[in-house]
Amino acid sequence: MCAGAAVTFTGIAWRLADGPFGTLCLAPLTLVATAAAVVLCRQARAITSLRVVARALQEGLLRPLPSRVGGLRTEVRYVAAQPGAQVGGDIYDVVSTPFGVRLIMGDVMGKGMPAVGTAMDALGAFRELAQCEARLPMVAQRMDAALAHRESSEDFVTALLLGTSDGDGSVDLVCCGHPPPLLIRARRATFVDALPPSPPLGLFGLQDEWCRSSSVPLVAGDRLLLYTDGVTEARDDAGDFYPLEERAVALYDEDPGAFLDALSADLTRHTKGRQIDDAALLLVDFGDIRTHSEQPHSEAPRSLRI
Repeated sequence: MCAGAAVTFTGIAWRLADGPFGTLCLAPLTLVATAAAVVLCRQARAITSLRVVARALQEGLLRPLPSRVGGLRTEVRYVAAQPGAQVGGDIYDVVSTPFGVRLIMGDVMGKGMPAVGTAMDALGAFRELAQCEARLPMVAQRMDAALAHRESSEDFVTALLLGTSDGDGSVDLVCCGHPPPLLIRARRATFVDALPPSPPLGLFGLQDEWCRSSSVPLVAGDRLLLYTDGVTEARDDAGDFYPLEERAVALYDEDPGAFLDALSADLTRHTKGRQIDDAALLLVDFGDIRTHSEQPHSEAPRSLRI
């Protein structure tokens, strides 16, 4: 590439040197052309290096999720606000622990490399604490402590933590300033509301009480859709927000992967590709979960209140 650039700029120098003073001008023009080629080559190498670093950060932050874990099926899609962006502020993960399957969906409130550092710290803390803390609220409490004591950082993380035990027909949720999940049952959808609120991770000092969790009853075939506000706050040309609840019903597919493909493509069409924030979608399919009730539930309630 550098050799090609040097030849190109040297050719330009020869054309510019054509004239009565061409011989005198040729040498300095050639030097300028060569210097320009060197600068371009260095910039190309720097861009390549940045892409390699960004790819490494992306792989460390948002590693591929297992399609099945602990009897659950998971699918995730990430729609970046900037085309070609490798690292954003949305985080997610799912881990199998001695206490059951645990998941996190979060959004870092910050910009630049400090936000990336916060995202890495948050995911690292979750992956470690989820394996050793029996209670989901305590996972959130200790994650908050880890983020609050970071030096020279004012970033915080909105997060939704989810935990389920084998053979239990319910799921525990801890909401730390994050949008509630969408429950999809029997081709109907409703937001899970009335979750005990807690501040975002890193800001628990703003409240006087301990973090609490909610238990959401589930039946076989239920799905929970976790997402970031880049989904629900995405606007079209008229300024209307993306109707996630409505579109999740209209685009429902038995195959979780096909469902998220359709939903993420629909989101891009809604904004015409002009999103202002990254958007993450994490679907948890509880198709094989055991329930406490022997009676099937055919419909989701109009509003699930815990």
